[in-house]
Amino acid sequence: MSTDAPSVIAEVTSERQKMTAEIRELDLLVESTQTEVSRLKAREDQTKAKVDEVRTSAADAKREEIFGASDEYTVALGRRMTMEGQLATLQGKRKLLDRSAQLLAMAARQLEEYSVPPLPADASPVIDEGKLLQAVVDTQEAERKRIARQVHDGPAQAMANVVLQSEISERLFEVDQQRSRTELASLRQMVNKTLQELRGFIFELRPMILDDLGLVPTLRRYVQTLIDKHGVRIDFSSTGRDRRLPSDDEVAIFRLIQDSLVERIEKAQAKDLVLGMAWKEDTLDILLQSDGKELPPDGELQSGLRRSERLELLRGESTHETRADGTVLLTVKVPVRSAPQVVT
Repeated sequence: MSTDAPSVIAEVTSERQKMTAEIRELDLLVESTQTEVSRLKAREDQTKAKVDEVRTSAADAKREEIFGASDEYTVALGRRMTMEGQLATLQGKRKLLDRSAQLLAMAARQLEEYSVPPLPADASPVIDEGKLLQAVVDTQEAERKRIARQVHDGPAQAMANVVLQSEISERLFEVDQQRSRTELASLRQMVNKTLQELRGFIFELRPMILDDLGLVPTLRRYVQTLIDKHGVRIDFSSTGRDRRLPSDDEVAIFRLIQDSLVERIEKAQAKDLVLGMAWKEDTLDILLQSDGKELPPDGELQSGLRRSERLELLRGESTHETRADGTVLLTVKVPVRSAPQVVT
């Protein structure tokens, strides 16, 4: 064995011990989460029974009682679904840790059997698969929680109210047609609002026009949604010959800009922003200027990644500057390549 082998074996052994401890902690967390799911399911059944009871006496029940029962049921349902999602994620993480533990055990055996030659000076560092898998799982978990919360607070709640209000309108039609028309008008407004929320939610998850039209049209629409949602001023411009990029690059650049805008608006309370894109032959230069509070230049963004990690994927670079007047200036330079052309 080489002189480096004992230290490598010691590191692998240490990682195996840490992973064993993490697996024990995870087993306890899975057990407690399963208990919580059972408790939330019982709560959901109770609120569902209350909704059914109110519906059977809708003619006598007050509107506040009907909507109150529905809200309680929707909250219980959302919490149970969120917790079940967390349970599934924890169980998936448990399987990944088992696989990582097997890989570490295999590596330990191989280190004991074979010598470990020193790495060349220009060799790439060995990837820690356990930490990589952990990062992937943590990111998925955070995204699932965010999506579950958005669905629960927005579309799920609204759709439950739509169902109840439609039932009220149906029952009122034979008794008080004028009041029924009022309820139907209110119902139509609620449906329209819910549709708008769903469209915005789908756009945030994956803007379809990014695949169809490209980066600049998608950003124009996204900027407008931020203006409408937050009441901020965003001056967006694109100069030079914009063009289609490989799909992975377009998604990565869009997410980088999206995360940076949300960071300035939601964390820094910025109200006046300027977003500029300058297309050059081999690079895309992005400028984001805003007022608001100063933040760490490479803090964690909404997606769970840091800006430096986004830029590393794009092989780009950035500078961050806070001017004397308090204006924050972020500049990004990304190398670009054209999208492959389809030959017909």
